[in-house]
Amino acid sequence: MGQSEITWEEPASYAYTLTSSEPALHGTFRATVRDGKAAKALGLDDNGRQALQQVPGQVPTIGELLERLEQARRDKADTTEAEYAGDGDENTIDDEALYVISAYEPVGS
Repeated sequence: MGQSEITWEEPASYAYTLTSSEPALHGTFRATVRDGKAAKALGLDDNGRQALQQVPGQVPTIGELLERLEQARRDKADTTEAEYAGDGDENTIDDEALYVISAYEPVGS
């Protein structure tokens, strides 16, 4: 059974909330993306604030998360999965980390 390719087109500017279980970036964050790059990130919980102090600038864009998913598929990871919620939110799972993307909203220029 093949896995479908990602077809979402990343806009240049948007904001979203990321909850990550990745060891290096564990916590909940609110990120603002401008011109395709994470321009601002705010830790929304103690873990998120601590992670940003230790590794500032490490919150990925949604496009970067999808690239990680596709790379895991190319590397034949044991499990890769993306679930798309009806409201446009997205949960991306790989075999080492769980990412939950929520509260996505476009941001004006």
